[in-house]
Amino acid sequence: MKKSRVLAVVMAVLMMVTLLPSMVFATAVPSGTLDGKLKVKGTLAIGSTLSADYSKVKPEGITDDNVSFSWSLKDGDLLTEVGTDKTYKIDEKDLGLPIVLKITGKEETGVSGELTVTTQEVSETEEEAKALAEKKKEEAKAAGEDPDAEESEASAASESSENTPDTEAGTSEEPDSAQPEETIEPAEETESADVQENTDVQENTDAQEPADTQEPAENSVIEVNGEQSGPQNTDEADTSGDSQTETPDSADTAADASEKNEEPTYSASAYTEDGSGILDFGSVEEGYTEIPEAQMVTIKNNGTGDLNFKEIAPENFMAADINDAPLKSGESVTVWVKPREGLKAGEYKDLITYQTEEGADVFFEADFTVKEPENKKAEDNENNEQTDPGETSDPAAEKIYKLTADPTELPFDDLTAGYEKVETTSTVTIKNEGTEAVTLVQPESEFFDIAPVSEVESSGNIQLAQGGEQTFTVQPKLGLSAKDDPYVEELVFASDESTEASATVTASVMVKTETPKTVTATVKPEGPLKFGTLEQGYETAPDAQPVTVENTGTEAIRIQLSAPEDYEVGEPSAEVLNPGDKAATFTVQPKTGLQVGDHSDTISVTDQNTGNTLAEVRLEFTVSEPEPEPEPNPGLSVTDSLEFGTKEEGYKELPDAKKVTVTNTGNTKIVLKQPSSNAYTIGTLSATELEAGDNATFSVQPVSGLSQGEYLEDIVIANDANVEAYVNVHFSVTKKKTDNGKKANNLTGIKKPSDIKDLPNGTQKTQKALKLPGTVKITTTKGEQKASVKWDVKGSSYDPSSAERQIFNVKGTVILPEGVKNPNKISTVIAVSITVNGYQGTEAAASDNKITGIDSNGKYDTNTKITFTAAGAGMDNTNPRKGDTRYQPKSWKITETRTWDGEPYTATFRVSKPGKYTLKVTFGQQKYDGSSWKDTGTQSESTVTFTVSQAAVLTATPSPAVTQTNQKSAVQTGDSTPIMTFVIILIVAVVCIGGILVYRRKKK
Repeated sequence: MKKSRVLAVVMAVLMMVTLLPSMVFATAVPSGTLDGKLKVKGTLAIGSTLSADYSKVKPEGITDDNVSFSWSLKDGDLLTEVGTDKTYKIDEKDLGLPIVLKITGKEETGVSGELTVTTQEVSETEEEAKALAEKKKEEAKAAGEDPDAEESEASAASESSENTPDTEAGTSEEPDSAQPEETIEPAEETESADVQENTDVQENTDAQEPADTQEPAENSVIEVNGEQSGPQNTDEADTSGDSQTETPDSADTAADASEKNEEPTYSASAYTEDGSGILDFGSVEEGYTEIPEAQMVTIKNNGTGDLNFKEIAPENFMAADINDAPLKSGESVTVWVKPREGLKAGEYKDLITYQTEEGADVFFEADFTVKEPENKKAEDNENNEQTDPGETSDPAAEKIYKLTADPTELPFDDLTAGYEKVETTSTVTIKNEGTEAVTLVQPESEFFDIAPVSEVESSGNIQLAQGGEQTFTVQPKLGLSAKDDPYVEELVFASDESTEASATVTASVMVKTETPKTVTATVKPEGPLKFGTLEQGYETAPDAQPVTVENTGTEAIRIQLSAPEDYEVGEPSAEVLNPGDKAATFTVQPKTGLQVGDHSDTISVTDQNTGNTLAEVRLEFTVSEPEPEPEPNPGLSVTDSLEFGTKEEGYKELPDAKKVTVTNTGNTKIVLKQPSSNAYTIGTLSATELEAGDNATFSVQPVSGLSQGEYLEDIVIANDANVEAYVNVHFSVTKKKTDNGKKANNLTGIKKPSDIKDLPNGTQKTQKALKLPGTVKITTTKGEQKASVKWDVKGSSYDPSSAERQIFNVKGTVILPEGVKNPNKISTVIAVSITVNGYQGTEAAASDNKITGIDSNGKYDTNTKITFTAAGAGMDNTNPRKGDTRYQPKSWKITETRTWDGEPYTATFRVSKPGKYTLKVTFGQQKYDGSSWKDTGTQSESTVTFTVSQAAVLTATPSPAVTQTNQKSAVQTGDSTPIMTFVIILIVAVVCIGGILVYRRKKK
């Protein structure tokens, strides 16, 4: 019996094992034809990124891997494809146009068919997109449609989209069959958790205040998420000791603040040497030359953060600056203060204020009296006595009560609703200009805090002697709410002695509505970073270029940069940018070793806190094919000419040898041959093989024993490149004089050579190329004869590289033959005018403009994507000269005109409506001005006509194999567990159980 139980337990375990395949979670592989409603996720505003939403697409389980994508702009009947990726980022060119997303099932994944959705028009900002979506919703209501359905769909789409708080704002959807447009409304924004937390903290802080309290502790600070809240200045300042702007927080409040947030607090206090809070420099007579000694004030940092003090320049006093270094928490610094020289008679009670960049200001009073000289007082008394002689004044009638205020108006800077601190504190001085002392009554204000800087107390009131002054600080109270008009209040400083003795000060402040929080940034330069073009195989990358990022919003941003594959991007100089901070900088540089092609890319500047893309930097860099070896262009230059003068027949002393230099001015190697001459001795070439830029020399000297004659010769330097090269040499041998009584041979004139005209542009700057003659005719007393000329070609103004028409003169010096005298001093300098024609330029023909990629009279259907290229005549001219022309593609049109900003001049479009269309491309003529191409205003148009027919509609019939009633094969679940093993175990278990039952029956 025990064995039977054990066996039964074993069998039960085996049966449970066989049931495991049914428990395995398996995801069904989507299969079938696309159906249902396709949606687009994202905000239809410039800069937003769109993606597909399959929440209502069948079969269920569709992902990006099961379909291909086509993003197009819809302009009337024209569809222009702009992307085939899973996502599409909206560009400025899309503004005002709907976007069409078409997905096509990948049959290799088991999905077929296609779905299309058309969105509403693209807006410039997210707010405009939401407004347009709301408008379309209202239009749908007016038309009797059901906007609630669309709203619910929008809500569902919003919930299915992750990390997109404003999903579906201004998008639409449509099924492929009918393609109706439907707008998806933006999901309502919910109040952030941070705001709720801040509110809770504030409420808790308020709740902790006792019900029966006095005025709050001076300058108490409550830290809520790192921001200061609570009163910043009390109604009355304690002047019995030191004067200060902010005092340390109370122990309880400081403890609470430190627990909630570790943000630094900023406050400071000032201590005078006598502890009164007032620097009293006494009195001097007007015209004083000795300034009272400086008095010292100690300023202490009572907060937890460093204080950076600004420069100080009081009007009537001099004070030391605190700008050597920040004042650390708990540290003190001592500064000197003294009156300025040359002050006029009067009482000076100045409020010396040290301001910090953090807003924690500290101030104290400095008093100084300048009296009138005694002689001036005597004169004034004498004048007074002479004015009313013999009159007796009534003491009661002479009592005058008069108070004045300076200034009488206190306008404050605008505040923003919810402010927790007032940065500026104004002061007003009340002066007793009467004849009697008065008891000053401080006004009470509904909107402003008023406190005396220093006071003389008498039974709790402020006593002002005759001529005395009292300074008060005034600032708006905390908690004033925003409103359209400013808070204006008249502050009346009165006296107990007389109702007539009062001074009025008008204080005003505007509280504005809080500015919405924005997270934005800009980058500079605004245009693309252009790194130019380098040949493949370059070893040195272009110089790195800097990019600056500036926070233009109201919130701090944490910079994150994308890393393009072909560029090195440096770390930004600052990771976090607060509003108003100095811009952060990073550098960008192309990598070395890139292959041939266009390596344009984009760097996205993203805020890590929100994940939003703040700005983009466009990068442009091209790697070109290596320049082909230049075609051989041999060239040689030779010394212009050699002149050896004149010798008499039978000469024994030879003229000195002269050197000739031959330079290879071409781009290929040239082999020279040794020159020779009968009348001259030619030295051996210093080199016969000349690489480009090399030179060789040889010497030339007339031979001895030459008979009478002119030895004018071109010595040719032959070479394997057959480049014409020679040097013109001249030597004259005269007949030996035998009869001194013969008639003298004197120069009577020189015949000027003819002007040289119409030489081709680019003629070389040599005597031979410019066709200058080697000799000219001269006339003497014995008749005509020839004389050689030495031309100064190099000294002329001719520029062979210029494309302009040039007219210039070349001067030459005539060398008189032996025996010809010039007793009349006739000038032997002559000049020839030469004209070289200008470069006419290569004229590109408009008939050579082409449109490729689309057939003339071609036939296409509505599913065909057509890509064409515009090829302008002369656009392949890579080495233009001044005057060359070309035709640049400017725009193309089918139903609407679209333009090109630059290469490549290619576009892709698809037409959704059958019909006959004409593609028109406009080309603009440009002319090269020597430095760049300029538009001439001439245009040419090329057209291609084509026909679009309706594409065949394919209806996919579901296979019977996938229906529940006719299914003959196993459902594919994605689970690869072998089922046969478990089937065998199940059979064995059943057989065992049956055997046990039979055994037990037999035993009974």
